[in-house]
Amino acid sequence: MLYRHHKRKTLIHASFVSRERGSLIAKDLKILKEKYRFSGIVSDGGTGIGNAVYTKFGNIPHKICMAHLHRDIINTIGRYPKDKRVRDLKRIADHIWLIESKEALNWWRDKLQKWIDKNREFLTETKHLDTGGWWYIHKGVRKAVRILISLPDTSFKFLNHPLIPKTTNKLEGSISVLSRKHNIHKGLKRERVKTFISWFIYFYNRKILS
Repeated sequence: MLYRHHKRKTLIHASFVSRERGSLIAKDLKILKEKYRFSGIVSDGGTGIGNAVYTKFGNIPHKICMAHLHRDIINTIGRYPKDKRVRDLKRIADHIWLIESKEALNWWRDKLQKWIDKNREFLTETKHLDTGGWWYIHKGVRKAVRILISLPDTSFKFLNHPLIPKTTNKLEGSISVLSRKHNIHKGLKRERVKTFISWFIYFYNRKILS
């Protein structure tokens, strides 16, 4: 797990976890809380992170990375949907990057609701089996709609807190650099990997601050 200071652009902490469990992330946040003051947090949509942030910071503004959620939507409906109804939904999803005010968000939410109302029958289409079971035909579209409905509460907190970035893309860039460096040194034992990453963060931050 890597943590990055948004304004200074430095990596401020790293830890080794087998999975994104809330209890493990909470330990990291406890360390960071003792060193820094936080005005907000941006993360991916993992439930472990959400629980850890709430445990350590209460109701501090916690925003889910817009890029992660947009990527999830595209993964469920495709980059180039063939169905016109799904293409219209993708345009609504792509429009989130243009929203910079509460008025624009309200307009966008209205557009989404109109699409849902117009395509409710499409969303509830089911396939029934001879065995008596059934499932929704358009599962991916339904998932995309659920994500879009959640966006105003999860990803637009920057409208009230302008210091909070929209995405974690800058951190993802740091991780990609670290990943490339680590690939050169594959086969290191766990303790050696920890040392390697500590040195990486040290020199990375020196480069950023110089």
